[in-house]
Amino acid sequence: MNRPIKRLIFILLVIFLIVLTVRWVIPTARERSRCVSLGKQWMALLTQHPDFSAQEPGYPVEVTFYYAQPTDENLTRLRDQYDLETVAGQGSETDQIINLMHWVYSLAGHANEPAIPTDRNAFAFIHMAQVEQKQINCYMKTVILNEVYLSLGFDSRQTHLLPHSHEERESHFITSVYSRTLDKWILMDPDFGVYVADEKGNILSVEEIRRRLISGEPLKVQHPGRNRLETIWGDIRNWTEGADYLWFLSDFIFKMRCPKYSRFAQGNEPIREYYELIPDGYRPELLEESRLAARGKKISTINDEKAFWAKPAENSY
Repeated sequence: MNRPIKRLIFILLVIFLIVLTVRWVIPTARERSRCVSLGKQWMALLTQHPDFSAQEPGYPVEVTFYYAQPTDENLTRLRDQYDLETVAGQGSETDQIINLMHWVYSLAGHANEPAIPTDRNAFAFIHMAQVEQKQINCYMKTVILNEVYLSLGFDSRQTHLLPHSHEERESHFITSVYSRTLDKWILMDPDFGVYVADEKGNILSVEEIRRRLISGEPLKVQHPGRNRLETIWGDIRNWTEGADYLWFLSDFIFKMRCPKYSRFAQGNEPIREYYELIPDGYRPELLEESRLAARGKKISTINDEKAFWAKPAENSY
């Protein structure tokens, strides 16, 4: 290869590297720096509000959750129409819980602001995903998964994870399901298709994840159905972006809200009651009285973590 050709190749390579740096490397580095900075801010807020000391509200509130039974007509139809017992499989209780979560995750991709139909139930949202081929968001997927769990006899709650501030702009929904074999609530996220475990592989609850984020104890995000190559690529992408699932959770696990009644089409009720759990030192005025929010939500705020995550009563609804 003669010198002019070598020189041309060198010049083209330099131009390519300059363009790559300007168009991708620098913007990516800036975005990563921004994400890392946000993560530090979110963790600082969690660290400043780590505890729930069961402070008495300034108004009478009795924390009792109710769960629809699988004999409910609509839940029975849901179970039979989608053959959910086969989806769950014959494995352990936790295997069934994970299989059902992964099934809902696989229904459709994610959309940030999809049009939500009038009927807010599993049938409507599954129809959007399977028949209309539309992407759906975390709210819709957790409605589906909550009703799927209830239809098979699992006590389950759609759980709204909320940040310290800007909750009117951003928040996240997951599903909390009670595992009788583990004797605790565990987090299942059908929007990301993941759950979170400790260093020994034990599936964790929202409260355990929050506590471990604050203390810096190990957390491992589990992606059922993902192969080794997908896992490696996901880890590389997360590092490049400076944002992974735990980074995401650290913003939205500051406080949480669950409906008093967990049942089919609970989003269609004109008046819906919720309990909201807030940590010590955060807006104590919220503990003074219940409040009405958008779309008929009555919210009773509490500071008692044990009451919020109490073991469900047998045949409670």
